[in-house]
Amino acid sequence: MTFDEPVTAGALLRPTARVLLIDGRDRTLLFRMVSEDFGDTFWMPPGGALDEGETFEEAAARELHEETGWVEPVIGPHIAIRRYPITWSGVRYDCRERWFVAHVEDLIVDTAGFTDDEKLETLEYRWWSLSELRLTPDRLFPAVLPTLLERMLTDGPTSAPIELPA
Repeated sequence: MTFDEPVTAGALLRPTARVLLIDGRDRTLLFRMVSEDFGDTFWMPPGGALDEGETFEEAAARELHEETGWVEPVIGPHIAIRRYPITWSGVRYDCRERWFVAHVEDLIVDTAGFTDDEKLETLEYRWWSLSELRLTPDRLFPAVLPTLLERMLTDGPTSAPIELPA
């Protein structure tokens, strides 16, 4: 399944922006989510679906503002793409994510901008170090988050976005 293939039959296309937010202590922000469709909890970075007429960059900035309270988020380079099928609240989606990196020295997270669904589905948030990500028994979504964070901390963005596994 490649990023540009036609939409999976019976699924809705869901263009999504995701942000690997890194603070001044080289930690990344993740939210612990719950979904009946997944059967357990998992951790994932900020982001969400594009609104009508919105670019991926605009969606990344809006989502960071809504989910963290960062008033004027500065979105960095487009670092990755990812495509995956998912069922969420009984609806089948064909997700097409564009990932960006953003850096903030320090941020006190404010989730007041959460939608009603996000309030129900988000259990907590926390900043994770690379070593904590590598050692956690918790489910990470996607599972390659430690590798992606390490790549951004050691090498920074590549000249072209990398493709993350589903």
